[in-house]
Amino acid sequence: MIRQIAVKEVLENLLSLRFTLSLLLTVSLFAVCGYVFVNGYREQLQDYWKRTNENLSALGGQSDALYKVAFHKQGIYRKPQPLAVCAEGDEKSLPNFFAVNAFTADLPRIKGQANFALPHFSSLDWVLIVSLILSFAAMVFTYDGICGEREAGTLRMVLANTIPRHEVLLGKYLGAMVTLMIPLIAGMLVSLIIVALSKDVSLAPAAWSRILAIGFLSLLYLSIFVLSGLFVSSRTGHSPNAMAILLLVWVVFVILLPSLCRIVFEISYKEPSPAELDRRLEEVTKQLWDNHEKFGKNAGSMSGNLSDPMNNPPARARLQNAIVDARNDITDDYHSKLLAQAFGHRDFARLSPVVMYQRAAETFAGTGINRCANLYKQVKGYGLNLKEFVRSEDSKDPQSLHLIGPEHEMARSWRAISHNPVSFDAIPKFQERDFTVAESLRLAVWDVGLLALLNVALFGAAFVSFLRYDVR
Repeated sequence: MIRQIAVKEVLENLLSLRFTLSLLLTVSLFAVCGYVFVNGYREQLQDYWKRTNENLSALGGQSDALYKVAFHKQGIYRKPQPLAVCAEGDEKSLPNFFAVNAFTADLPRIKGQANFALPHFSSLDWVLIVSLILSFAAMVFTYDGICGEREAGTLRMVLANTIPRHEVLLGKYLGAMVTLMIPLIAGMLVSLIIVALSKDVSLAPAAWSRILAIGFLSLLYLSIFVLSGLFVSSRTGHSPNAMAILLLVWVVFVILLPSLCRIVFEISYKEPSPAELDRRLEEVTKQLWDNHEKFGKNAGSMSGNLSDPMNNPPARARLQNAIVDARNDITDDYHSKLLAQAFGHRDFARLSPVVMYQRAAETFAGTGINRCANLYKQVKGYGLNLKEFVRSEDSKDPQSLHLIGPEHEMARSWRAISHNPVSFDAIPKFQERDFTVAESLRLAVWDVGLLALLNVALFGAAFVSFLRYDVR
C-alpha cells in the first residue's frame, strides 16, 4: 500500500504546474551554474599554472647556491578545485596565497583574487540551488499533503479502508522525495555534462564518489523540508494556513538563522588583531636579543670578517634560530585563534540545517575552511622538508660551517650554509594533497549525523501529529 500511495503522489505532482515550474527553474539554474563554473575555472586554472610556473622558475634561479635555496621565499597558490561547481562555499574570501622558505611560513593571505571594488555575492553552485530553490519546492509539494486531502474529503476515504496511518505518511513522504529527485538528478546531470564536455575541467575517478556523497547529502537536506511540510500539514486544518507557517519556517531556517548566528557569534567572540600579533612578535624578539648572552659569548655581535675574535658563529646561530622558533610559535598561536573563531562560528551556526548541509558538502567537494587549514599545514610541512634537504646537502660541503640558521648575512658572509650549487630536480617541490574520501567523511560526520538526527526527530513529530489528526 505504501508503494501505491507513493506512486499516486508522484503522478499527481508530475501533472501539476508547481512541478513543471520547479523542474524548469532547477534545470535552468544547474545549467547556468555549469556554464559559469567552466568559464571561471578556465581562467582560475590558467592563472594558477602561470603563477606556479613563475614560482618554480624563480626557485630554479636560486639553485646556483644552496643557501639561496634555503632563504628564497616561495609563493604557493591554492589550486582551483573542479568540484567547486558542487560547493564553492567561501573560496573567494579564503586565503589563496602562502609564502614559505626553509625557516618560516608566513600567515596565509589573499592575493590577486577578484575585483575588490565589486560587492561579494554568493557563488552559484549546486548547494545554493538545493538549499534555496529545491528546499522551497519541497514545502510547496507537501504543505497540503494532509490538510489539503482532509479539505477535499479524500483522506477520510483512504483511512476508511483500514490502511494504517504510518503507511499513508510513508507513502506521501516517499512520493514527495521521488518527485524532488527528478529535478535534482536532472539538474545535476545537465551541469555535469556541461562540465565534462569542457576540455579544461578534469574529474578524477574519486570525484564521482564525492559527487554521489553530495547528492545523498542533498536528499538528506531536502528530506528535512519534506518532513516539515508533512508535520505542519498534519497540525493545521486549512492548506493556506499551512503554507503561511511553512513559509515562515523556510525564512527562519534558510535566511534568518544563519545570519543571526553569525551576528551573535561575531559580537560575543573577540577576534585577535594583527596589531596584537605585531606587538607580541616585537616583544619576544627584543626579549631574546636582550638576553643573547645565554646562547653563548658574543652571540649578539657579528662582523663580516669570520676571523674577528668577537664572532661566535655557533652562538649566533642558536640565537637566530631561537628568535625564529619563538616568532613561529606566536604566529602559529595567532593562526590557531583565527581558525578557532572560524570553526566556532561554524559550530554555532549548526543550529541551521542549511549550514550543516553547506559545510558537509564543502568537505566532500574539497573546498572551504577545512581545505584552507589543511593546505597551510601542508605548506608548513613542506618548509620543514626543505630545511632537511638543505641540512642534508650542506653536510656534503667541507667548507661550510654547517650552521643552518635563518640569518641571511651569516649564511652569505660566513658560509654558514653551503654555497655549492644544487640540482634543481633534487630540490623538493610543493604538491598539494587533497583529503581522501575517508578523511572527508570523518570531517563531515557531525554535520551528516545532525542532518540524519533532525530527519528522525521531524519524522517522529509528523508521525505523532498524524496519528492524532482528526480527518473529519
